[in-house]
Amino acid sequence: MKEKLGKLTENLDYTLLLAVVFLCFYGILVLYSSTRISSSSIPADPFLYVKRQSLWIVWGFIFLIIIIFIDYHKLERYSQLIYFVAIILLVMVIISGRSTYGARRWLSIGPFDFQPSEFAKIALIIFLADFLSKNKLKLDNFFYFLLPFAYTGILIFLVFKQPDLGTSLVYLVILIMMLFVVGAKIKYLMTVFLIALSSVPVLWFCLKEYQKRRLILFLNPNLDPLGGGYNIIQSKIAIGSGSFLGKGLFNGLQSQLNFLPAQHTDFIFSVVGEELGFVGAILLLGLYVIVLWRGIKIALEARDLLGTLLATGAVSFLFFHIVVNIGMAMGILPATGLPLPFLSYGGSFMISNLVVIGILLNVELHKVRW
Repeated sequence: MKEKLGKLTENLDYTLLLAVVFLCFYGILVLYSSTRISSSSIPADPFLYVKRQSLWIVWGFIFLIIIIFIDYHKLERYSQLIYFVAIILLVMVIISGRSTYGARRWLSIGPFDFQPSEFAKIALIIFLADFLSKNKLKLDNFFYFLLPFAYTGILIFLVFKQPDLGTSLVYLVILIMMLFVVGAKIKYLMTVFLIALSSVPVLWFCLKEYQKRRLILFLNPNLDPLGGGYNIIQSKIAIGSGSFLGKGLFNGLQSQLNFLPAQHTDFIFSVVGEELGFVGAILLLGLYVIVLWRGIKIALEARDLLGTLLATGAVSFLFFHIVVNIGMAMGILPATGLPLPFLSYGGSFMISNLVVIGILLNVELHKVRW
């Protein structure tokens, strides 16, 4: 055990770990600024959201540490079981999940609520990494190439029923990136892309009304400036008014006067832009770049294909959330409800963020045999 701890401290990617720690502290600071007014409605407790988020961060790091000590090759033994557990949990959400704002995404276990779709992201990464690493050569057969789409499609269908379009897209991006890295034929990927593109008119009729409205208002939020377009308009005002240095922490008008909806979840980047300005946003993006750079480096230097695919899935997960959330806050991408890694308020998402970091650290630690 002592020797294992020595190897752990010697081979740990401290750059990645420190960047994540800084992101968590950054997130707590911005979260407090965005919630201290609303949470102060509870007598003498303006730290309500910060306390909860801090607890979830602690739990996330506990899971991260546990994952580090498990050789990722042992995960592949249970990949199918993990995948099927994810399916069962998603089915349970549809049957008996808790509804919030018209979406059924939560399961309640005693006093705790959690979002199985977040667990399913991790399950999909592990399952696909195992499947693709074992069947790389078989992917030359087009019908075998379609199997990962079938496996992923089951999760997408179940999440889409909640409904949750944003998470469905996360699953798809993870799959595409892992197929690309494993060396799937480009012509096969292009064929699937063209089929998906031709299916857009059909998919449009499968969307819920609020999802259609989000896409329409993305093109022109002024069609409903006090309704569906309000979030985007207020977010752009907040970011634009921050200028170079920002208005100062706790001094944002949009955030402190609660003009900005979901400012502690989906639109927390808008608080960064308004209160910390361009400088604060660049600092945040710099930390994200460090995390993604270390993740890509880990994928390239992994001991085997399984490790490369696990790291690829983890990086894809983080990258897509970052790009879509920030693009949504700036009004250059449609609102999908995807939160911002390490900043947005939410227990299930925070824990899943730290779990994928644990996977990256695990792959890095085991790139040489102990």
